[in-house]
Amino acid sequence: MNTIIKLFSLVFASLFISCSNDEVNNQNTNNQGFLKIGDQTVALAQAYLENYGKKGDSYNIDFSARSETLSGNSNAAAAVYFELFSSQEKKLAKGNYSLGNYSSALPNTYTQWGQSLLGINITSTDKGLMVANGISIKPTEGVFTVTENAKTYKVNFSGKGTASNYTNGKLTSTQENVDFSMEYNGNVEHYNSTEFTAKKVNSKERIEKLHTIF
Repeated sequence: MNTIIKLFSLVFASLFISCSNDEVNNQNTNNQGFLKIGDQTVALAQAYLENYGKKGDSYNIDFSARSETLSGNSNAAAAVYFELFSSQEKKLAKGNYSLGNYSSALPNTYTQWGQSLLGINITSTDKGLMVANGISIKPTEGVFTVTENAKTYKVNFSGKGTASNYTNGKLTSTQENVDFSMEYNGNVEHYNSTEFTAKKVNSKERIEKLHTIF
């Protein structure tokens, strides 16, 4: 009898683990999105929200998303990062976000420190996010929109930016007013973050953060 009970328990546990894995896989499969820079498009597979707490009358909540892999040497990868200020404490409030600046920290704005990358071998360095062969673009205009912010998020961005082109890790050219867009619909992972790599928080230089995207 004990043997039968043990076998039954083992089968039950296996079924439970299998169902749990299927649920996780289904969640990942249901995530849909893309990053498009110029005429190149790469799918996004997962998104993150990093809450850096209150600043002024807003909450500094950053949105980032990534393709399934980032370091592949054959297929193009994608990473998206926007630094935003929300009127709500633990989520990005619904609505449109326009370009602002970090010092003002007005609700429903994003900063110029946002960065999206598309190409081969995307990594995090002491100089920020880098792509070995591809494009890195920073927003100069456009609208970031949040239409769903519950169990799943639905966001999109459409605008222009300054694009930097890299070959073998070296900057080869820059181009102004390049069209780029992003869309994501799916689950997000939430984090409370406090770590900065800049020596001075009020520095005029970019305040580099240790992003969970990696």
